[in-house]
Amino acid sequence: MRQVAKGIGAALAAIACLAQAAGAADRLEPGLQGQTALGDRPGEVLAIPYSKGISIVGHTNIGDRGANLQLAWVDQCAYVSSSLPNMNLPGFGPNPKADKSLNGVAVLDVSKPRNPKQVGLLRERGALFATETMHAVSAPGRKVLVAGAYGGGHPGASANDAAFLDIYDVSNCAHPKHMSEYVWPENVHMVTVSPNGKRVYGTIINPFTGGGGIFVLDIADLAKPRLIGKFAATRVDGSRFEFAAHEVVLSPDERRLYAGVVAAKGGDLKRSPDAPFPSEETMGPDSGGILIFDNSDLAQGRAEPKLRLISTTPHAGWHSPARASIGGKPYIVNASELGACPGTWPKITDISNEANPRVVSEFRLAMNHKENCPPRTAMEAATKGVVPSPGTAASHFNDVDSAVDTRLGLFPFLFAGLRIVDLHDPLNPAEIAYFKPGDACVSHVRYEGRSGNIWVVCNRSGFYVLALDPKLRASLKLPKRL
Repeated sequence: MRQVAKGIGAALAAIACLAQAAGAADRLEPGLQGQTALGDRPGEVLAIPYSKGISIVGHTNIGDRGANLQLAWVDQCAYVSSSLPNMNLPGFGPNPKADKSLNGVAVLDVSKPRNPKQVGLLRERGALFATETMHAVSAPGRKVLVAGAYGGGHPGASANDAAFLDIYDVSNCAHPKHMSEYVWPENVHMVTVSPNGKRVYGTIINPFTGGGGIFVLDIADLAKPRLIGKFAATRVDGSRFEFAAHEVVLSPDERRLYAGVVAAKGGDLKRSPDAPFPSEETMGPDSGGILIFDNSDLAQGRAEPKLRLISTTPHAGWHSPARASIGGKPYIVNASELGACPGTWPKITDISNEANPRVVSEFRLAMNHKENCPPRTAMEAATKGVVPSPGTAASHFNDVDSAVDTRLGLFPFLFAGLRIVDLHDPLNPAEIAYFKPGDACVSHVRYEGRSGNIWVVCNRSGFYVLALDPKLRASLKLPKRL
């Protein structure tokens, strides 16, 4: 173990040196697109990352703690969560040699992108092992960060007290001010703060049954959060059904809610009632879908609000919906999660007709085609393909550069790294760049509009500030970096 720890430390040191050399030449990945070479020790941090069209501007390994998962941001600050201490999926999990006092939400000052620095660590009960359960917004008059205990993931958690949510005022983004702690009535999987910073939407996910729904929390007074209610889907005829949403995204006016849903009790997702769970059929690339809701009742504070179903799009992905606008037409980019080869990948859904959305394209790597898959390992077979082996290329969270003028898809593909995709033609998405450090890149991704910098988090190697090659930016007609 000591030799392994030294090897990882040397790799991270090499990456830190590379961070000072923005504009370095490409180092193309060997083999097929997204493939991990066995000689690279799948899941381990590479001494020199593979890259195309991307350079490292800045980097921090966040104390070499490992288990870095989610990314949120406000202004020049990044917030990086740590995952559960017992997370033992192959290729994931904390550095066994790391100081356990490093767990929590790391607060990074990125005002100097070449030298991002950790300036704080949030260790309240919700923030300690937030994993995926974290979000932040900058809204007129308020800046808010929320972090919750993922699945009750904290020492001593029980069914009655697991669902902590910590609420922070991040008006001074480098010095979050803890305002309150709330306990959800049930465990919440992911959280989304409304664009105005006044409500928190928490997903309740029971994928085995399709049960769940969405909690909505009023945080207009950050010190006194108040539960508005738990919401199922309400159809036009007034009938209701529960649904297991993983993550939701809201329109700027909050009147539309787009949910990535893995299963539902309403039958809308056309899942076979006999399909085993978990399995590729119920969690793979063609599982789940997008539910579009009229959320006007909640957005406008109406009495007895309902989450009114507009439409359902089966097979459109269930894990991480992102709003996009390409050529003036609205889309949702979404994907499913994890899975052994061929993994999962983003799909693009045209929502210009809300009542009849349709999947119009998808983006796959070469390793997302079955004919390129290696034989499954015993673990992959035992989990029916749900848990991937280290080295697998599979989508996780996904983002775009801008929800109102979309040009780039920002897609972490676990061990295949961050893939940058040209979306100007939504029917034919095409990869233009990638960054592949060897370990799993899993977080949400920020495209910082003024500088053109890209922020991403990878499990073991930490937080990166990246930049597209200037010639590539010019060819895409992107503004020059400031």
